[in-house]
Amino acid sequence: MSISTGHGDEGSTEIFSGTSVPKDHPQIEFIGVLDELNSFLGDAKAAALRESTKTVIDSVQRDLFRVPVLLDAPDAKDDGGIDPERLTALIRELEERHPMRGFIIPGANPASAKLDIARTVCRRAERRLHTLHRQEPAPPRLLRYINRLSDLLFMLARAEEGE
Repeated sequence: MSISTGHGDEGSTEIFSGTSVPKDHPQIEFIGVLDELNSFLGDAKAAALRESTKTVIDSVQRDLFRVPVLLDAPDAKDDGGIDPERLTALIRELEERHPMRGFIIPGANPASAKLDIARTVCRRAERRLHTLHRQEPAPPRLLRYINRLSDLLFMLARAEEGE
């Protein structure tokens, strides 16, 4: 199987279900931002100082690969591990270890800076998801997951700073 199929030359692409949609369809826009986020997360993982940060990032990256399936089958019993409550628990754990002490200026070190970039890309993904949601309802757990993910990335950045 070749990576280059030529099917997209006319401006359309297939989503996971096999349906052909325009390349600027809101679902493709959202998935494209998730792809960008996943790449930034890989960069942050490579720079991370803490093994616990690397483990969390790896888990999130695996979750992000499941999102297109969840979008195409929102009522599926197997949600692929897309669990916003798991992220909330991780956030609370990090907040206890690294309490906030005022305004944060990104860039304390390379790892935290990369996580802050990933956080901003995640926020863009959330905006794209809500654009899609207005057109084609997204699973509520996915909306919550993406919202929690940006908070988690913020806290992981603080942990990498050693705060």
